[in-house]
Amino acid sequence: MNKKFLAAGMAAAMAATMLPSMAFADEQPTVTLLVPEYNAGKSLKNEGSDEVIKKVQEYTGINFEIKWGDNGAYDQVLGTTLMDFDNMPMILTCGGAMNGTIVSAAEEGAFWDLSEYLDDSEKFPNLSQVSRETLKGLTVGGEVIGIPRVRELGRYGFSYRQDWADKLGLGTPETIDDVYNMLYQFTYGDPDGNNVDDTYGMEMTKYTGPFDIVQTWFGCGNGWVEQDGQLVPVHQTAEYKEAIDWLKKVYDDGLMSPDWVTIDTSEWSNGCKKGQNGVYIDVMDGARRIWDYFVDNEVPSVTNPDEFASMNLLGPINGKTLATSGYNGFYVITTDGAKTEEDVINSLTFLDKLNDYDMLILADYGLEGVTYNWTEDGQIETIEGETSDRPNLGLNQMVAYIPGYPEDKKPLKPTERDDALTECYEQRTRPVAVTNPALAYLSGSETYSKYGADLDNILSEARTQYICGVIDEQGLQDAWDDWANKGGNDLIAEVNEAYAADQETAEADENTEAATEEAATEEAATEEASSQAE
Repeated sequence: MNKKFLAAGMAAAMAATMLPSMAFADEQPTVTLLVPEYNAGKSLKNEGSDEVIKKVQEYTGINFEIKWGDNGAYDQVLGTTLMDFDNMPMILTCGGAMNGTIVSAAEEGAFWDLSEYLDDSEKFPNLSQVSRETLKGLTVGGEVIGIPRVRELGRYGFSYRQDWADKLGLGTPETIDDVYNMLYQFTYGDPDGNNVDDTYGMEMTKYTGPFDIVQTWFGCGNGWVEQDGQLVPVHQTAEYKEAIDWLKKVYDDGLMSPDWVTIDTSEWSNGCKKGQNGVYIDVMDGARRIWDYFVDNEVPSVTNPDEFASMNLLGPINGKTLATSGYNGFYVITTDGAKTEEDVINSLTFLDKLNDYDMLILADYGLEGVTYNWTEDGQIETIEGETSDRPNLGLNQMVAYIPGYPEDKKPLKPTERDDALTECYEQRTRPVAVTNPALAYLSGSETYSKYGADLDNILSEARTQYICGVIDEQGLQDAWDDWANKGGNDLIAEVNEAYAADQETAEADENTEAATEEAATEEAATEEASSQAE
């Protein structure tokens, strides 16, 4: 394929479809949900999906109706849904971490306060186990509004095709220069050995999460960074500019597809699976799934056709990678959709029961005898077939994974790929996995509540346009100035005011604790002296 550089532009398309609940149990209550669609309209619509839906409704005692929103434009879908008060689902799935759209809606009373419900371990034995630390980032105005979809802190990272690297004599990359060299060789070094110019180094779609990961390699932080006792948005750091200059060079040098901004998010990872790309920068379980695809489809290694292609789940570069917020998306219960407390309880019951062991198996592995079987030693053995054709496809988008599988009931015997993923997670704890120090304060910012979505969009669009050459350095600076003038400066002030107050409280708590310990020590010494005197 000839590589012609195309002009890039941002595009977004919205699509939402409704999946009606089955009428087999009309006497059961019904909950309605908005859920992202990652599977090109196939979620819960494959052969056997009706049986999956029936099992869920029988187990939970709740019927459900789903409105699927195209993940490639999910922010727009969510924003439009929040304005349609007469057709509001009871449960909304929100992507990523808290953002300005959700904060603003919460301030206006759009969501139920879930604080007391999540303390009720009798009614909600699974959801009540959620980490209180995680809930801090889902709190607005003192009210817990979200149920997190729990994920590993160190889930993001760098991965690549090991057989391509072996063919080109490339070692394990450790530095940013190593990564650039790998991308260059994967693009121009004919890594698949077919003598055709048909590969790019780095896989990209219009999902820009990989850029956030790359930025941490340069030391600019995760969204915000602490500098000299202040929290600073990363675009105001020199390291951020260094990072996007590097990404611009990667783009200009043709090391990623020139039309990446038009490639739908549903295509994410297909480039690596099809042998078009060799580097995947995202969640490491996504990289493991690419590796699974190579094994399941017997994709031969380019160095040894008797072996399968493989991925190296490396994780950090330059000793850093992006940390998650402890969750990837969250659920809110809407006041316009769930009009009564009974609606709230039904919604939470549905979400809670989906975390039971039997439902986890259904969501993750499908139907026994169709997509998996149990072995004699109590392990699941999957039945070959395309993942996109599985009857449970999309059901996992309704599962919070709280608390997840019990340690003594893991359904799969770990493969080499699973062990590699586990090792990758274990290595990427703080400070390797860089957290966002402002996350808990953004939700309390009045400016972020009103203008956060617009402010986030200004920065995201400017970064994309700069990388693709649509704007130059002056255009980038103009966008940053626009951000500052439209509320960015106020946001910085509000975040730091909350941060300073938190620091003072923490210091006071430490002093109180130290004083208590000192008093206890003195009391113990007095008692000991009295005892000796007697």
